[in-house]
Amino acid sequence: MSLQTDLHNAVTQVTADSALLHAVVHGSTQDTVGTEGGLVVTVAKLLHDADARINASAGGILAQSQSAAQDALTSAELASSEADRAQSVASQGVTDTHTVLQLIQTSGNQILVDAEAVLQQVIARLLAVGLPDSLIGAHGMLLKVKADESGYELVNTAALPRFYGFHLSSDGSELLLTEGRDTDFIAANFLTWTLAEGVSFAIHDNALEMQL
Repeated sequence: MSLQTDLHNAVTQVTADSALLHAVVHGSTQDTVGTEGGLVVTVAKLLHDADARINASAGGILAQSQSAAQDALTSAELASSEADRAQSVASQGVTDTHTVLQLIQTSGNQILVDAEAVLQQVIARLLAVGLPDSLIGAHGMLLKVKADESGYELVNTAALPRFYGFHLSSDGSELLLTEGRDTDFIAANFLTWTLAEGVSFAIHDNALEMQL
């Protein structure tokens, strides 16, 4: 093989490779170029396919983002609706409570007015029948219709008579009287004693007299 032949073959190979490189660089977005190492996509196809993959991935992310945003918006709208409903229920509860309190206050005031009216009626009726207005010192006493039938008066009862007991002073110079109604008395401690009601005692001609 001569130098001329080698040079010719080299030029032929370079020409062929140049044509392949030109096809790779300037081929369309759909072309592939066959080489000794296999099929090679053109630069345009490589960029086109990469752009398609990027757009597809971006589209998926965008779709997911839009779906998530829509879900978030739906949740926010639902939360807002629930908040409005809760506020409405709370406002109604406050209104109902205020109404109930007003009814209770009105009823309480009316009860006080009615109770005062009843009390005044009872007092008026007690005064009308002439009942005593004070019971101080009236322990064990009974109510008795007055002689003129104008009302009632407190009187002692024969069922609870007063005790009267007599005994001498320590030097024997005086006759002492002990009386009472609510105390326990020992009869043996007295010279003489009696149970009576509404009586008084006096000394007349050196004699003890009981006056009814």
